[in-house]
Amino acid sequence: MTYLFLLLIGLQFLCYQFTTVQEVQGCKIGDDVMSKIINSNADFAFSLFKELSSTQDDKNILFSPLSISVAFAVLSLGASPETRRQIYSGLAFNLSEIEENEIHEGFCHLIHTLNLPRVRTHMKIGNALFLEKSLEIRRTFLQNITNLYYAETFLTDFLDSARAKQQINDYLTRKTSGKTVNIVKDLSEQTYMILANYISFKGDWKYTFHYQLTRERDFLSYGNKSVKLEMMEKISRYRFFHDEDLSCKVVQVPYTDNAVAWFILPDEGKLKDVESSWVKEDLDKWQASSDDTAIFLSIPKFSVSASNDVKDLLQKLGVTNAYLPEITSKHNLRLSQGFHEVTLVLQEEHTLLEFSGALPGPYSYRADPPLPAEFNRPFLIVIVDTSTGTILLIGRIVNPT
Repeated sequence: MTYLFLLLIGLQFLCYQFTTVQEVQGCKIGDDVMSKIINSNADFAFSLFKELSSTQDDKNILFSPLSISVAFAVLSLGASPETRRQIYSGLAFNLSEIEENEIHEGFCHLIHTLNLPRVRTHMKIGNALFLEKSLEIRRTFLQNITNLYYAETFLTDFLDSARAKQQINDYLTRKTSGKTVNIVKDLSEQTYMILANYISFKGDWKYTFHYQLTRERDFLSYGNKSVKLEMMEKISRYRFFHDEDLSCKVVQVPYTDNAVAWFILPDEGKLKDVESSWVKEDLDKWQASSDDTAIFLSIPKFSVSASNDVKDLLQKLGVTNAYLPEITSKHNLRLSQGFHEVTLVLQEEHTLLEFSGALPGPYSYRADPPLPAEFNRPFLIVIVDTSTGTILLIGRIVNPT
């Protein structure tokens, strides 16, 4: 089972009383617009990953390109023309190929689609805007974020920083099923607004790992430091491909519903080469080239968190003027800070079936023994929603402890 909790907070913050948000239907768009949204999200994912990996050798990298894109698309509704242009460019949108209204309607449709009920996978995307109670918010801005991004809006007194901090942390803890705690630690009296975007994803593995087969193994973390980790092990059939051009092995591990996790294991000494070379088209190549193969799969059982300064990252991608004059008529707001918090948990499935079910099969390996795919050194991971092709998470695990 995989748990994935993501959070972006931009501007600054919190809640006292709330307005009711009317339920809205998904926006109607064509397949061509949806394709542009998905492709731009993937381009943004790999651009941001390369920016992070080029400066952080010894750290785990985890982020949701969708979460960051949605949050900044919301902000663009209140931005100046130049800031909007920078945001769209930073998010890998080409305005000569897609119109501004198509970007927002595309995200609206995508959020609606991803929030549809699933049988065993929990998937929830949400947005919330926390506003200083004295602000006079432009009606057009509020209508757009509600109708296009399903955003909840809250009013608060930021002068009561202790209560404000408690309420926003309580809100986000509730929305992420208790997995994000005390995210907001400090508040400034100069705060006028916080935008929170959250994604929670909980997926059961299609082929259950069994507790009996989880055992302590050596993991070679960053700097060739050997650490003891619990490794989940299983023999089953997975889509597998050895990408000789990119120098890595890839295994697709499916969930019970419309999602898969790609585990990418660079060949010895090739981690940096893979990080600097892989692109979104590699996912399509792996899907087309991988074969259903008997695999001995060994992956770490872990819970790791990562936090990124989103304002700093977006500045590196060209968003240098974060002015938001179209949010309120009396204050010229600007982005003061932004951070993206991610917690990723990989573990065995928590269902009765895991205790009573048999391993998929049976298979005979006498003539064709299972290929080993042991993720016992730094690896990359991509989680994709297969119903839309959206990258939910992309990351690098160099130290799963």
